[in-house]
Amino acid sequence: MKGTVALQLVDVLRDFGVDVVFGIPGGAISALYAALLERPDVRIITTKHESTAAFLAIGYAIATGRPGVVLTTAGPGITNAVTGVASAFYEGVPVVHIAGEVARSAFGRGALQEGSPAGFDAVAIMRRVTKMSVMLSHPGPATSVLRKALSTAYSGRRGPVFVSLPLDVACASVDAQPLSGSVRTTFEIDSDATRRALDMLERAQRPLILAGAGTRDLSGRRALRRLAEHVGAPVCVTTKGKGVFPEDHPLFLGVLGFGGHDSVISYLERGVDVLLAVGSGLNDFTTNAWSPLLRATRAFLQIDIDSAQLGKNYPIDLGLVGPADQVIGRMLEHRSDERVSKPLGRGPSLVETQPLVPSPSGALTTMEVVLAMNEACPRDAVFTADMGEHLSVALHYLRVSEHGDFITCLGFGSMGSGIATAIGHQLGAPQRRTFAICGDGGFLMYGNELATAVQHGLRVTFVVMNDSRLNMVHHGMHDLFGRSPDFTTSPVDFAMMARSMGAEGHVVRTRLDLVRLLSDEADGPVVLDVRFDADVRLAGNQRVAALKQFGSSEHDG
Repeated sequence: MKGTVALQLVDVLRDFGVDVVFGIPGGAISALYAALLERPDVRIITTKHESTAAFLAIGYAIATGRPGVVLTTAGPGITNAVTGVASAFYEGVPVVHIAGEVARSAFGRGALQEGSPAGFDAVAIMRRVTKMSVMLSHPGPATSVLRKALSTAYSGRRGPVFVSLPLDVACASVDAQPLSGSVRTTFEIDSDATRRALDMLERAQRPLILAGAGTRDLSGRRALRRLAEHVGAPVCVTTKGKGVFPEDHPLFLGVLGFGGHDSVISYLERGVDVLLAVGSGLNDFTTNAWSPLLRATRAFLQIDIDSAQLGKNYPIDLGLVGPADQVIGRMLEHRSDERVSKPLGRGPSLVETQPLVPSPSGALTTMEVVLAMNEACPRDAVFTADMGEHLSVALHYLRVSEHGDFITCLGFGSMGSGIATAIGHQLGAPQRRTFAICGDGGFLMYGNELATAVQHGLRVTFVVMNDSRLNMVHHGMHDLFGRSPDFTTSPVDFAMMARSMGAEGHVVRTRLDLVRLLSDEADGPVVLDVRFDADVRLAGNQRVAALKQFGSSEHDG
């Protein structure tokens, strides 16, 4: 039976569990959209920008475990999506970006939006931010290539792939290919190494587990908790790993890195004999610019799905390759009935947060906003945040329970990314309320995606910290150089903006109103335009200290 390449590509996506696609149509990708009309079980979400389409796909993939699929046209459709796709690459999220391309007969002739090797070479551009970047140059093997791309997105450390689809290839008629379903990667986990790792943790007197985003899925979280409770080790999390360990657990020590807790630093300063880093690349944001405090007197252990990460930023004594849940599961198989686990430590929590500093004017502060969210938001809420001073406050004060989650795309650090990620996550997990913590700068970038949330009736509450200033940069410039350019913007009423799009919108100036509005069960998106004192901020911004260090002569190449 024959069919167009476009229709068969859609069937391959469906065979891999894809039921939603995100993007913006255009001429070069029109054949794929036409094929989607033949498969109405695949939902089309038309976004307001190609970059946000990728961030929606990230949120959706995290929520469901299925591929997040992005469809764009050629030319600017591809380049607009780069930031979001690059974020998926750095976060290890399986996103499939299929982009239209001009017909092959137009290659090298200066066609509008041409991205062939004779044009701006879209495949080459995307190669550096994907696990696989390829053009479907011939109709015959097109479905096999897409299956390979999907499998690549899930093999090893997950990540995005890019597929360029010339219009004439998409429209070509070919024989239908048999569907083979998704591919699972298997890992050979070293049994002796897992036994030795567990033995060292069990014998440790001052152990520490540092957990990253590689433990985010449900099985990874459960395995992490079982291991921590078995060996009695305090757990700190990375900035990207916040939420992987319940923050009301007596073993939770806090966040290490940007927005982190003094309790983690104090524990490290008193010495750690065995340290296990799991599911983290140990980047500068996580480690306070690769602080020498992160060390162990007896053994530094590391678990990662990507062998290239082992020992990359810190010398290690033992590395284990594989998914966190599988490696930890194998470790726990070596438990002996004769072993006695250590007590769970002092409670109710090991975390030490900074004291609140009230505003001299009586206005809200970002700290009070986040504490109000702890009080009012449901325990299974999903929180997103992106770059800005509000992120450090959320990392420090927000409490994520065992049933909640916290998502931030910090690998690439894109402002406004949490807005679209929240919408995508809500599409994938509509039974849970989603709260996006964002700044006014980020909302000015990506806030138009609110119209998408309205169109699909998504229950996302956007908490917009509105101070008409790029506050993190303003304070950072003053800390680094003693002065700053004027980074203020004209005042924007985001509540009015929300209402103009059909969403609920409120300007919030008091804690009482904030708690009430956060507690309301709205049927659709809500924007809370929070006015606060921009000069009251979290003390001890290690990011500024790291930038000072990077800018010193000691780091000259």
